Amino acid sequence: MWEEWAFRPHPVYPLPTREQVEVACSTPEGEAQFREIMQARGEKLRLENEDPYSNGYEPPHWAEADALLKEHSNVLVSGGNRSGKTEYCAKHVVKHLMNNPKSRVVCMHTTHQSSLQTQQPVIYKYLPINLKGRKIRKEVENISYSQKNGFSDNTFILPNGSQCWFMHYSQDPRAFEGLEIDLCWADELIPKNLLDTLKFRLITRSGKFLLSFTPVEGMTPVVKEFVSGGEVIEWADSELLPGVNVPAGPAGKMPYKMRCRNEQSACIWFHTRWNPFNPYEQLKQRLQGQHTNEIKIRAYGWTESAIGNAFPRFGDGHIIDKQKIPKGGKTFMVVDPAGSRNWFMLWGKSIDDVLYIYREWPDSTMGEWAIPSEKPDGSPGPAQRAGGGGNSINWYKKLIIEKEDGEEIFIRLIDPRACKAKSLDGREILDELKTGEAGMWFDPASGAQIQAGVSLINDLLYYDNHAPIDDENKPRLFVSRECRNTIFALKEWTGAGGEKGATKDVIDCIRYLVQEENLFTPTGMLGTSGGGSY
Repeated sequence: MWEEWAFRPHPVYPLPTREQVEVACSTPEGEAQFREIMQARGEKLRLENEDPYSNGYEPPHWAEADALLKEHSNVLVSGGNRSGKTEYCAKHVVKHLMNNPKSRVVCMHTTHQSSLQTQQPVIYKYLPINLKGRKIRKEVENISYSQKNGFSDNTFILPNGSQCWFMHYSQDPRAFEGLEIDLCWADELIPKNLLDTLKFRLITRSGKFLLSFTPVEGMTPVVKEFVSGGEVIEWADSELLPGVNVPAGPAGKMPYKMRCRNEQSACIWFHTRWNPFNPYEQLKQRLQGQHTNEIKIRAYGWTESAIGNAFPRFGDGHIIDKQKIPKGGKTFMVVDPAGSRNWFMLWGKSIDDVLYIYREWPDSTMGEWAIPSEKPDGSPGPAQRAGGGGNSINWYKKLIIEKEDGEEIFIRLIDPRACKAKSLDGREILDELKTGEAGMWFDPASGAQIQAGVSLINDLLYYDNHAPIDDENKPRLFVSRECRNTIFALKEWTGAGGEKGATKDVIDCIRYLVQEENLFTPTGMLGTSGGGSY
């Protein structure tokens, strides 16, 4: 039987050339050895075709995706067209069912018909060979599949008691109530509200969520849920895009793996050229002359927001471990008061001509200040009202003293408009902060226009990340990795959300800090701070 497979073309196991055959068969011993090699090749291809579960080829990046799923609860597999993401997810599902007795798995697609056409056939493909080709109906085990109708009743049960259900996004939401599952695989673009619902269905069994799609619809709320505020931790070569393709990223590279803002989530990108069974050369021809955004989506599974970020240069090179921030320098504190929600605060220090933001409040222990949404600058997160919000001025003064723990603050700055708001006794917030046993002096921040502050932030962020770092070419603004709300705001804020943008308070604090005229002034040449107009 091996003979009919031995000389079939295969993208991973190439056939020998005519010259190689002639050299190998030039002696009787060589001919016998060549025959053994070809017999082994034929048997390998036959087994791969008949039982891909046990013998199928797996590209190296599949193992990387498996590792991410072991470490995280939610993994996004975004890929170019025909990058093999569906094949990977289907085989992962079958492995999970086989290796975890009595496990419960849900596979989801856009509609019932798309599930029959796209998802169910590839799941059946990866079932072990002894479970295919016959209808099994026993007390526990129940497997019945046809090409026309898919799995009977949209479910099947393996001999070990593991069960898989096939559902779709157009179903009545009540169909998902009461589900308790170990693994959910959603193929193609799942609605955001359904994504949130299914995550709760995984909690009781400490389940995993696996999402795969090509982002042809751009930066949707689901995509933002994963990538907003994330940090690319690995890059891969992008032969179709030799330039700088992602702001602050390396030239000739596209993202491969990302550490998400939510520590329970991770992203991995399957580049189409890594799938050896895909006609990659045809894709290259189709993408010739296309816009770079189309190439990013179709070949690398990457998409970007249609609204430009206000700080396109901000990236991994500006994020620093707190322990690496130098000692000394002048320390600044900035606060943006609010009414019923929490105030946002930042602490930064200037050393020579470099600014380091090293503390924020609320910090990540209180949740996110803003979360990704369909709004350009995000939606308010739980940290905006953590603890109930609406705290008194004396409460904030005690909090500040506790956070600073005796450190010397050079200048404190406050929103120039909010500090004029009056408390119940008719006194301004600025005066209330100064009085009492815990009184502290704040200066109204500069009232310069917003765009002036944005320009200053971009000026401090700028450096050529493709050239050596030296005194002339270096970032002049760094943010501690612990300041996750600040990092998210710098990555996501566009300004399109206006005064109600969820990340605006954070950006305002940074803006007040960089617009402080004494930020980089030597101690002996200090001037008057604050004032101005708004």
